[in-house]
Amino acid sequence: MIPETVIEKVLRQIDPHAVIDLTARLVRCNSVWDPQAGTGEAETAELAAQWARERGFDVAVENVAPDRPNVIIRWTAGPGPRTLMFEGHTDVVTPGNLSRWRYDPFGAQIEKGRMFGRGTNDTKGNLAAMLVAMAALKTSGVTLAGSIVGGVLCDEEGMMTGVQHFIARGHADAVTAAVVCEPQDGLVCIAQKGAVRARFAVHGRMSHGAMPLSGLNPAPAMARIIDGLAGLEAEAIQTVGKDPLLGWPSFTPTVVQAPSQGPPQLNVVPGEAEILVDVRTIPGQDHDAIRNSLSALAQQTIRDVNASYRQTDRRLGIRRPWELDVIVRFLSDRPCTHTDRGDPVVASAVWASRQVSGREPDFAGVPGATDGTFLWALKDMPIVTMGAGDRQVPHQVNEWVDLDQLVDTARIYALTALHYLYPGDPR
Repeated sequence: MIPETVIEKVLRQIDPHAVIDLTARLVRCNSVWDPQAGTGEAETAELAAQWARERGFDVAVENVAPDRPNVIIRWTAGPGPRTLMFEGHTDVVTPGNLSRWRYDPFGAQIEKGRMFGRGTNDTKGNLAAMLVAMAALKTSGVTLAGSIVGGVLCDEEGMMTGVQHFIARGHADAVTAAVVCEPQDGLVCIAQKGAVRARFAVHGRMSHGAMPLSGLNPAPAMARIIDGLAGLEAEAIQTVGKDPLLGWPSFTPTVVQAPSQGPPQLNVVPGEAEILVDVRTIPGQDHDAIRNSLSALAQQTIRDVNASYRQTDRRLGIRRPWELDVIVRFLSDRPCTHTDRGDPVVASAVWASRQVSGREPDFAGVPGATDGTFLWALKDMPIVTMGAGDRQVPHQVNEWVDLDQLVDTARIYALTALHYLYPGDPR
């Protein structure tokens, strides 16, 4: 049992204004990874690093790629076997069409208890909350047994090279559990969907739009691939059903592009096209089987489309000496994750949520994938994903976060670490 006086000692160090101010400062850094526009994570990372240095943390900055740094923040609270990691990312997705925004995407405007801007929800608000929580524990003077690591990582919205670099450099070796700081609306998420991402490249033959028979249009192959993906999704839904925490599996074509490079023109049949596919999986699905199914879809598309073209040629009395090709390349493969409800980090998250909200938290699964996927898959690390923010808001226009919930999240993060690292194992 952790004494109430100890709990209050930590909570008194959570300054709501500090959480809101740091969130605003982070949001005002445009950290969309866009080398052509000259934006990226470096400014946000330096802000987080300097903020932590000023509060006496041990801070290291490591470049994952040019202008894409990770920030690793460490504090040894006391001797003990446990090390808790808080993980948040610095990159944000593009704001898209600026004319659709009511607010400056990088203005951090506050209205009626909400802060608006790209990253307020996903996940600079939660990044600020985790940093303030770490500082609150450090300044509270409470005796703890173990260490805290803050991973302020790049490229979560892309290929997650930041967390992979963090692991490859050995920073995760001593970590015994992680809190992944993402917008989950106060839920305690103990599972995440897996992901298989692929690119279908369709190679036809370019021609004039008025003379399509002098080329091979990739459009019929693209249509068959999209239809085939819908069939694979329906089959997966029929086979594995709906997971109680994660919902349904999905096979989603997210980018359909022809030509695959260069500007499209109305009077030009493109020679090449591509489809990017985002497959999200639940327990019961075999990733090797999914990859084999996508490869088989590519081969079946080659056979069907070339047979159709040959049939057309015979009917018209012509012979095109080319064949269309489809190549599938796999971009990433991440398994589903699941942390047992009885794990100490889950118990700590539940206790902390109860202390702050006054009620039992609900368990859930993360609808997407996070950096925590790699921590779980590569290091067998128990993870809990939780944080402030409506789960439907990430990547939307006029992204926002509720500031009261964000401040409560900082409190929950601090108490989670207190419970996990408290001497004598209060669980």
